[in-house]
Amino acid sequence: MNKIIKKCKVCPIGCELIITENKSAPSGYSVEGNSCNRGRDFGIKEVTEPSRILTGRVLLENGHMSRLPVKTTGVVPKDKVEECLEIFNSTEVTAPIKRGEVIIKNILGLGVDVVAARKALQNSAM
Repeated sequence: MNKIIKKCKVCPIGCELIITENKSAPSGYSVEGNSCNRGRDFGIKEVTEPSRILTGRVLLENGHMSRLPVKTTGVVPKDKVEECLEIFNSTEVTAPIKRGEVIIKNILGLGVDVVAARKALQNSAM
């Protein structure tokens, strides 16, 4: 029986989870080392369908900075992370942008939007 060791990221405690396959468990896995049920759920999800909320930057034109920080509104499957980051890096937007404004709608058809993580003011003429 293989054991997988993962650090829990649900809360600041950062428990070291030991996840093992267990055919008698409802989920098919058992988790040890967790301080709470959220850690158990995180461990099982991490081995069955790993996913991440992504953060990155897109190019910003006519703004007071060259890149605008963005984030996904939900989780992205781990096997799609690199493809999403490539899209982030090739996307250009023009200021002004409001915080929370959708920058990329339904990225890769995953049902997750990419939104501005902060506002970007337009450069003023000097």
